[in-house]
Amino acid sequence: MSFPNVYTPLTYTGISVPQILSNKSILDKKDSNNLFSVYSILNRANFKTSWIGNQTPEKSYSFFINENENIELIDQFHNVFSFQKKLDEELLPFFEIKFNNTTKNFITLHMIGSHWWYESRYSEKFREFIPVIDSKHIPSLSKEQLINSYDNTILYLDDFLSKIISIIEKPKSKTILIYLSDHGKILSENGKWLHAQNDDSSTNPAMIIWYSEAFKISYPEKVKNLQNNASKKITTDFFFHTILDLIEVENFNYNKSQSIFK
Repeated sequence: MSFPNVYTPLTYTGISVPQILSNKSILDKKDSNNLFSVYSILNRANFKTSWIGNQTPEKSYSFFINENENIELIDQFHNVFSFQKKLDEELLPFFEIKFNNTTKNFITLHMIGSHWWYESRYSEKFREFIPVIDSKHIPSLSKEQLINSYDNTILYLDDFLSKIISIIEKPKSKTILIYLSDHGKILSENGKWLHAQNDDSSTNPAMIIWYSEAFKISYPEKVKNLQNNASKKITTDFFFHTILDLIEVENFNYNKSQSIFK
């Protein structure tokens, strides 16, 4: 199920990820003393929380990562010192172990995704669109090269999500997958490229939801509401409140009206 109308004004990882994972709103200008991560609440609700990442943790959200019971960073210095870039598919063995060995799981896969430089983000068999970029100097590249390389990263992403689904659909468990980009990507709109800029493309992150047949059978009302909300305009504020609504957490004040299950 695609949610094409998600909005965030926070267009780079360091500010978007901590907002998505907490009760901080996109409208909040600074952190408050009443800031809670989704992990702090899930831990108290007896969920096994795991963070499996392929990015260097930034200071702005590293303390959220540390709230997880299990942490796996496959390339801890991906953005800084690593010359042998790890592909996101190398997250999958760690994910499969955590998923299959524990019940009542909440697992976060923090991918490197389609971040620049695109040619480090996918394997050779996904180089379907050519010509691709051959320089990191964007003015020297054609629009065709840039978009081809980006589209190859999307082919790789599609395969990655398919492999996750193939893992989680096997045990017939009540499982839901939420894929959410932390920001969008600008591909020549208004003469701009990449992200961390104020543009409609960078403020529209991609989002897809998949749920198992067992989930659908167990929560028909939630699934119906998901379908009804799929085309509505929502902000990334939805995530925190949706997760708490999904697990029906008690004794914590959150905004149920923000949940896409309502």
